[in-house]
Amino acid sequence: MRILILGGTGMLGSDCKRILKDNNEIITLNKQELDIISWDGVIGAIDKVSPDVILNCVGFTDIDACETENYAVRKINIEGPRNLAQASARFQCKLVHISSGCIFDGRKLIPQPYFEDDALNPQSAYGMSKMESETAVRQNSPNYIIIRSAWLYGINGINFLKSVVKHAVQKESEVLKAADDQFGSPTWSYRLALQIEALLQINARGTYHATAEGCCSRFEYARFILDKLGLKCPVEPCKMKDFNYTAKRPTNCLLENRLLKKQGINVMSHWKKDLNIFLDKYGEKVIKDARL
Repeated sequence: MRILILGGTGMLGSDCKRILKDNNEIITLNKQELDIISWDGVIGAIDKVSPDVILNCVGFTDIDACETENYAVRKINIEGPRNLAQASARFQCKLVHISSGCIFDGRKLIPQPYFEDDALNPQSAYGMSKMESETAVRQNSPNYIIIRSAWLYGINGINFLKSVVKHAVQKESEVLKAADDQFGSPTWSYRLALQIEALLQINARGTYHATAEGCCSRFEYARFILDKLGLKCPVEPCKMKDFNYTAKRPTNCLLENRLLKKQGINVMSHWKKDLNIFLDKYGEKVIKDARL
């Protein structure tokens, strides 16, 4: 397949390039070459590249900034995916769009997860924009895969794991506080890239949840990272309200990979297994980068 990856230098996009390049022709375009918020630019670039698949890893993901940056959020998270969906319809190619668990309200009792067909009720501007992006994709492309994930970490990009290590390295004696009342499934972007490959191999269509198996609190997640890397920074549990976030976060971020399992293509692993592998392989680099 000829796959166009947008956002190819980011956390997920870079891992998708790594996974998909062995059996596919990969094209990556930067913002100057294809700006998703430009209708003419999208149509011209897709016409020129002529991909079988458009993989959209571009997004405005700063949850707090989304509360005030309304124009940018709408352009990047809603109008951009709509342009790509219309282009996929015009040029008869598949669109793979990355969404988020923030489209749910997070009020289910732990450990009940959210399923693909549960009612959407986003509690933040970011969640609202991702919900609208899904609508834009469904209404404009007959051939799409929407993948909802959450709590992503990887060697590239900004993520909670790197923030924990940075605090431990730069503020070793200062207590790290992490919420013990928010639950999710830490998900390795490399594993999600493998799942995307599996979906493309069967020419899947529709909306899928794809997160790691198992769950933990943010506090448990942070403590696991510090213990694994042998970092002595003290970590204490707290509540989400203690952080005074601008945007409301869901308490329950658990997604069940029900459709993947039903179709027999779930490749997602338990979060502890993947996190152990990741930290064994990249832990020293993450620590080194945190010192810079």
